[in-house]
Amino acid sequence: MTVKQRFVSMIAVLLMLSSGLAQAAQDPRELVQQTVERMTSRIDAERDKLNKDPAYAQQLVREELVDLVDFKRITRMVMGEYFDQASKEQKYRFLDIFKESLINTYASGVTLYEGQKIKVLPMREEDRKGNYARVRVEMNTNTGKTVPVFFTLFLDNDQWKVINVYVNGLDLRNVYQLQFAQSMQQYGDLDKVIDNWSAKNADVEEKVDVESGQGS
Repeated sequence: MTVKQRFVSMIAVLLMLSSGLAQAAQDPRELVQQTVERMTSRIDAERDKLNKDPAYAQQLVREELVDLVDFKRITRMVMGEYFDQASKEQKYRFLDIFKESLINTYASGVTLYEGQKIKVLPMREEDRKGNYARVRVEMNTNTGKTVPVFFTLFLDNDQWKVINVYVNGLDLRNVYQLQFAQSMQQYGDLDKVIDNWSAKNADVEEKVDVESGQGS
């Protein structure tokens, strides 16, 4: 398995494992812990179907990801200074394209999960501030390296939803925001940026050395 494959697999699984966060307000850490066994069991149980049908992998990720992630909030942050320049139609079009792009990216990594150890760390006092929370997770690679992953969550209408993910200290939201800004410099047109968007273009997996446990 390549570094790129291991990275995509790790992020896909971790996002899915925390799917329980999109529930009534409870302790975020407990919700993550409770869903680990359920989700890993589902991947193992449905592995043959996932391997044979790429569309089913997308369906599985969509079921677990859509209610977990605050796509509206993330879309606004990714668009950055260009959000206010965009029309309502452009904002919603980018939201839909951004969502589908992430689903397709993570679906490609679902079946690459091979029982890597996942540890949800206890929450500290500084991990919870008002409507914001941070859930810290450690995941081992196949070679035994430990990769730290932090989920930032926002509590809205009694639901915890992910608004950002840090992998080895790399801020994924900032990576996508930079990609959007660079695309605007390249195309100079919001419609062209949206039409040509792909989460894969950010090359996030190339920015994180999951084997050494260090970000670039």
